[in-house]
Amino acid sequence: MSSAFEDVVESVRAALNAKRGEAAGRVAAIEAALRGYERAVELEIAEAFAAEHGLKLPAHGERALDAARKLAKAVAALPELANAARAVSSGAPASSGAPTSKRAEPATEVATETDPAKPRHAGGKLVIIGALSGREKSGSLPAELDAEVEWIDTERDGVHAIGNLPQRIRQGRVTAVVILDRIVSHKHTEPVVAAAREARV
Repeated sequence: MSSAFEDVVESVRAALNAKRGEAAGRVAAIEAALRGYERAVELEIAEAFAAEHGLKLPAHGERALDAARKLAKAVAALPELANAARAVSSGAPASSGAPTSKRAEPATEVATETDPAKPRHAGGKLVIIGALSGREKSGSLPAELDAEVEWIDTERDGVHAIGNLPQRIRQGRVTAVVILDRIVSHKHTEPVVAAAREARV
């Protein structure tokens, strides 16, 4: 049976690995786009040389302009640049760190960029996570949202309650995630928050 210290260390390790995995994925995408740009530039140089000297032209491939656009898109998708662009468009000061969580009463961490009452993807669920056992939920949200809300009780079901929620978020099947702060363990929610930020939910 693991100790409380081991649980804390494991949760920190999982959170750090998730963040490192996200960064590694972004770097890999940029590296792939950069290699594609390099190949496209080399192709155009070879084509120009062959045409100038009457040699056989190399096989057709991706044009340098198209490859450059893919590279620019991959770089622009970096969260630091995306956050700065959103801050400029909204007139707010740009933040150099990770996206900040919005706070609402009663003490909730909202991992969404939109109002949960206005779904970003039709058909997606509004998922609310917290230690909900014994708490009255009826009337806490507008009646028109009842069919769209999924309550996940981590107090009753523990970490298993999260299940495949991170995967569902990445698949676009979740509109918004609300985490009831201070009454739910971070080891339950870190994978969910990581997936929500990755999917921009």
